[in-house]
Amino acid sequence: MRKRLNFDAVGRHIPINPNALTLLSALLAWIGVPLVWIFNTPPWLLIAISGALDVIDGAVARGRGLASRGGAFIDSFLDRYSDAAYLLYFWNYVDPLAIFLALVGTFAISYARCRGESLGVEVRGVGFMERGERLLFLLAISLIIGTQYATPLFYLYTILVNSAAAYRGYVVYRRLTPNK
Repeated sequence: MRKRLNFDAVGRHIPINPNALTLLSALLAWIGVPLVWIFNTPPWLLIAISGALDVIDGAVARGRGLASRGGAFIDSFLDRYSDAAYLLYFWNYVDPLAIFLALVGTFAISYARCRGESLGVEVRGVGFMERGERLLFLLAISLIIGTQYATPLFYLYTILVNSAAAYRGYVVYRRLTPNK
C-alpha cells in the first residue's frame, strides 16, 4: 500500500514531531488495554487509531526530513510494546496461551530481522506477516470479536506469526551459513 500511496507527501504537512507521534501511538495502545478490559471499548478502534499514528510517524519523519537512526530505533522499540498491547486486547476472548504464543511469534519475527540485519543479512520483506499485515489481521479479528469466528481466526494468526518467524529465522540462517 505504501508503494502506491505517497504518505511522505502528506507527512510533510503535519507539524508534529514524529517521535511524539511514535510515543502517542504506543501510549494509546497501552491505554487501550484497560479501556478494552474494563470499559468494553471496541479493540478495532484502538488498533486503527494507534496503527494510523504508527504509519504517520514515519511519513512525517521522511516528509519533513527528520528521519534519523534514533527515530527509527525508538519507532521499532515502541512498536514491540504496542504489539503486546494489541494482543492483550483479546485477553477476555481467547485462550491466554494463544496470546502468549502469538506474542512469542510476533517478537521472533522482529528479532530475526533485527539480528539478521545486525549480522549483515537484508531481511526486510522476507516472508509474510510483516507488522502492517499483523495489524490488519488483528484489526479484522477485532471487528468480529464475540462471534464464533474470532477465536479460530486468532488461532490462525498465532500459527501464521510463528510460521513466519520460523521461515524468517530459516532464511537468515541459510544466508549466514555457507554452502558446503
